[in-house]
Amino acid sequence: MLNFSIFKKYSFLFLMLSIFIPSEILGMHHERELDKMKINNLYDDWYIAVETSDIQGYVDSLDENIVLIPPGGPVITGKENYRTFLGPVFDVASYEIDQKTPKNIKFYGDIATVEYNYVVYITFIGDAKSVPSEGALQDTVSDSIYFDVLKRQEDGSWKCLVHTWQQIN
Repeated sequence: MLNFSIFKKYSFLFLMLSIFIPSEILGMHHERELDKMKINNLYDDWYIAVETSDIQGYVDSLDENIVLIPPGGPVITGKENYRTFLGPVFDVASYEIDQKTPKNIKFYGDIATVEYNYVVYITFIGDAKSVPSEGALQDTVSDSIYFDVLKRQEDGSWKCLVHTWQQIN
């Protein structure tokens, strides 16, 4: 015979779990979707900064402790050193970006990784035939896999903490 007091106890527990767990899961899912939207907006702004040679717009996407690891070039640390690196990059060339693959975003608490494939087209300005910043893209067409580590900022926004890539052509 069924003991109704035990049944009532467990059915109440089951009811509470079914009410609160899905809402918690939905809340986490909603938060991640908002984070993905913020990250995609960050990349949209970054993309515009590159194509308009806007150093400040580019630097605004970087964490204060940014680390740039360019293949074949020196590691650059810190936002101001990155700004210095960008000066010659934008002085001698203009850039067009073609996104080949969607961004693969993974979250680890307040850290996210982003992997994506861009083709960057470089048009040199005037007599320039190369970019004087060591480690900068040099080929007029560069097909590369990019890997970034992003960090959530105190205000909830995301900024790039580590930026690197590997050319595939």
